[in-house]
Amino acid sequence: MDIDIKLPNKKESIDKFYNNCEKRKKFISVDKDSYKKHLKKAKHDLYRAIKESEDGNAWDWTVIKAYYAIHHATNSLLIKKMGVFCKDHLCLIIALKHHELIKDELFKELTSLHESISDVLGLDLTFQLRKISQYDVNEWENITEKEALLIISIAKKIIVFVENA
Repeated sequence: MDIDIKLPNKKESIDKFYNNCEKRKKFISVDKDSYKKHLKKAKHDLYRAIKESEDGNAWDWTVIKAYYAIHHATNSLLIKKMGVFCKDHLCLIIALKHHELIKDELFKELTSLHESISDVLGLDLTFQLRKISQYDVNEWENITEKEALLIISIAKKIIVFVENA
């Protein structure tokens, strides 16, 4: 499967991307306490992704549900630490790196999970796979168990990280 990874990985590029997200008003100020709702939703979505994977033949839906677990968990972290919700998936990932909410150690761990595909943040891989599984009627059948389980693994790690942040 051909995955097009487009997230920057150098500080200058990350900062430029982040500033562009701000200009496009992708961040909304919210009550910091609302992070709990996003974390609860992340856990629910992860649970559903795991259940879907146990079915063994719907890897597209496993990816979609695990992706949203990651999305809600990472927004939970951004809300908890910065008091903002991000309505754009890529801007959310960049904001976490820009504000150094994802430590280098975790960032490196996430990237090493799938370095055979890319050496940028694993969350971008999940975004691309989620788009394929949700919208691409030609590619969704090519999503593999390995890819789906990788994304579940990433979701689990991020939820644990957010719970301990």
